[in-house]
Amino acid sequence: MSAPLSSRYDVGLFDLDGVCYLGNDSIPHAPEEVNRAVAGDFKNAYVTNNASRPREDVAQQLSGMGFPATAATVLTSAEIAVDMTLRLFGEDATALIIGGPGLRKAARNASLTAVESADDRPDVVLQGFSPDVGWPELSEAALAIRAGATYIATNLDKTIPRERGLMVGNGSLVTAVAVSTGATPLSAGKPEPEIFRAAAALMEAERPLAIGDNLDTDIKGAVAAGIDSMHVLTGLASARDICLAPSDVRPTYLCDDMRGLNEPYPEVLIETGDEHSRQAGDERIDDGEDIGSGDVAKAGTVTVGSAQARWTESGVRLFGEKEIDVAAGATLNLDEYRALVHAAWKAADAGADLDAAVGEITVVR
Repeated sequence: MSAPLSSRYDVGLFDLDGVCYLGNDSIPHAPEEVNRAVAGDFKNAYVTNNASRPREDVAQQLSGMGFPATAATVLTSAEIAVDMTLRLFGEDATALIIGGPGLRKAARNASLTAVESADDRPDVVLQGFSPDVGWPELSEAALAIRAGATYIATNLDKTIPRERGLMVGNGSLVTAVAVSTGATPLSAGKPEPEIFRAAAALMEAERPLAIGDNLDTDIKGAVAAGIDSMHVLTGLASARDICLAPSDVRPTYLCDDMRGLNEPYPEVLIETGDEHSRQAGDERIDDGEDIGSGDVAKAGTVTVGSAQARWTESGVRLFGEKEIDVAAGATLNLDEYRALVHAAWKAADAGADLDAAVGEITVVR
């Protein structure tokens, strides 16, 4: 067994929705495990695309749920959007703000001049999530953009996780304005790498680890920023989604929930014919050659703990006490899940079509 992730990295960059909480409810094990991690040398920061609330309010909510949090450990896409505005237009910039108190406060703290109408000819339209944004606000944004305002979105998440399921996110509202105007917005939040780099700099991190649930924002952004990532199955992306993930959205580590942060993370051994490569957590040692495109037969056996998985002519299968055909769906333990995912990735990189080969996967302990 290898060391826990919280002992290999110095700062965790935690997503919020789907990782720490869903709506007003904390996710099981999340507060306890973050506290357990920071009891050592591990530091924490919260990095969110949700720009609806000021960072002080976010920290208060997290603290009320039992997370170690202060305003200084929270970074939202609102701050990044405001920084983009300052870089583009300077301190005298005027902005039409479409969003909640978080975006408005970030703009006010930066001394941006907020206007209420497209008739004021703002330099920029700043749009962030708020449940109160409707047709009047979106139409005002469209008028300002058609008049020449630069369009900046805090984030492009199409959905946002809530207790009852996935709700309409800021990206969906942005799409309405973009389709109406033909404008392509600049985006401040994930998956753009800037928010990860800003959070790492804020915490003076040398070895940051991003923790997220969304492949298209949390993981893709971490990959773009050159930061290792830990995926949890408590939010948006499912185990099957992870199996089918293209290379630019593949997490470094696979966990079911936040307990994976403090548990020993096993090495991943990949056998390709007579050759081997080993992923021992953050260290990767290659003893053999990479398989070429289309060479599915050499995709190899993956071993994680007592679990083994490989691609066969009929698809990805698990080998243990009995062979499991995952095309019909399967219930797997953590090591089986990790072995399956790495085998699927190797097969996909070798040219295999996995869509029909992997069914719905349930991960249990």
